[in-house]
Amino acid sequence: MPKDKIPTHHQTHPSDLATIEALKLEGLQPADGQTVAALFKLRMGDREHLSGLYRRSEAVALQVKEQSRMTQSD
Repeated sequence: MPKDKIPTHHQTHPSDLATIEALKLEGLQPADGQTVAALFKLRMGDREHLSGLYRRSEAVALQVKEQSRMTQSD
């Protein structure tokens, strides 16, 4: 979907949408192939931040990547 056709919310957004960071705090992540449902534009002072918003209802449980452990031989 072209960026100019994606809905954009300014300063606030509907509660059924969340940024990736917000989803992670809830133990969720976007599903494979889940596309951005809307854009969120937040202006703070002279800075502007643009984030993608995903539907919470389509998100899946967060997949935690295991860190490989290096074992040492004595």
